[in-house]
Amino acid sequence: MGDARLSDKEMIESIKKELEIPHADDIRGNISLPLSIKGATISWETSRPDIVNVKNVKIEGYDDIPAGIVSRPETDTPVLLTASITIGELSETKHISLTVKAKPGEMSFQAYLMVHFTGEHEKGEQIYFACSTDGLNWSDLNSGKPILLSDIGEKGVRDPFILRSAEGDKFFIIATDLRIANGRGWDAAQTAGSKSIIVWESNDLVNWSDPWMIEVAPQNAGDAWAPEAIYDEKTGEYIVFWASRVLDEGEFGTHNIYYAKTRDFYTFTNPNVYIERPEDTHIIDTTIIRDNKMYYRYSGDGQITIEKSEQILGSWKKIGTLEASTGLTGKDVEGPLIFKFHNKKEWCLLVDQYATGKGYLPLLTRDLSSCEFEIVKTTYSLGSSKKRHGSVLSLTNEEYEAIKTKWGAN
Repeated sequence: MGDARLSDKEMIESIKKELEIPHADDIRGNISLPLSIKGATISWETSRPDIVNVKNVKIEGYDDIPAGIVSRPETDTPVLLTASITIGELSETKHISLTVKAKPGEMSFQAYLMVHFTGEHEKGEQIYFACSTDGLNWSDLNSGKPILLSDIGEKGVRDPFILRSAEGDKFFIIATDLRIANGRGWDAAQTAGSKSIIVWESNDLVNWSDPWMIEVAPQNAGDAWAPEAIYDEKTGEYIVFWASRVLDEGEFGTHNIYYAKTRDFYTFTNPNVYIERPEDTHIIDTTIIRDNKMYYRYSGDGQITIEKSEQILGSWKKIGTLEASTGLTGKDVEGPLIFKFHNKKEWCLLVDQYATGKGYLPLLTRDLSSCEFEIVKTTYSLGSSKKRHGSVLSLTNEEYEAIKTKWGAN
């Protein structure tokens, strides 16, 4: 039989075909520029280094800034990238034309969008939207029916998280690839479940892409649950984090939180452990919010434990639990989500009352560092559908009107 291995030239030609930059004609943020593929080394040149930087930058005491930082110009601008692909003594180039979009203007937020699922019924494990003008009284969109459906992977999604890009004019939804209504059960979901997350993207919150799957968890993981993301200004990347159980010496351990980095939600770094608790303590449902220079992290580990840090990938310090001020433990609530009210120094923490099946309970605080929350004493409404483990995004008035026009509000 002949040698099935590709020659260096054939390998380079294969890499040239594979090497693409997603949405090259509509660049709205930093991009991923690989330095190696399949044993080949890749170097980059740019026609506009002031707009697309192709050099890695060192940060003392932190991770490097990878090549691909984009500085949005005042008007849409073409940029030509040249990739030099080298294997051994052979090297060839590929040109990639980009259009870097003009940077958006300042945004004023006036309303809120909640993205969630509803439960383990026929279409409950899909993507639902609700909107609000005050963050406490919510109206279901699309007559309470799903907005987005996953027909890939497990053919269902849970724990959706919506993210506005760092530049402000692009949106991503990421979610757990899981449909308990399939009947396989919770044990199989944890030990023989999907290692992937499901992703959608949009430029306007109204027109959404088809979903795609990205395998993020370690190869020996049994699941990848409750993914969320936060932008790391230090390196110009999104830190995506989720819970996984990993097979070790023939047994699955407890859930730990893992993370990987991405700039486009197509290309991810290898996973690393982000949070682990001692002994047999599971940790799931982590969410992070920033207030000025401090990050606050909420996780389910028997409690809703609260930590803080000045760096997303730095050292975190435990500062309290939700039980101390509310009496609520991990036996009562899960799936915390937190957002800041507009135009005032007050935050709302929504927790899923899974133990009693009552859906979300809103809690308020005026000081994240205090760890002191009060159960809402005024009236609030979560709409007609039960809202399970989701996320909240701030909206401009134009975005709010656009989604209401598209899907209506009950």
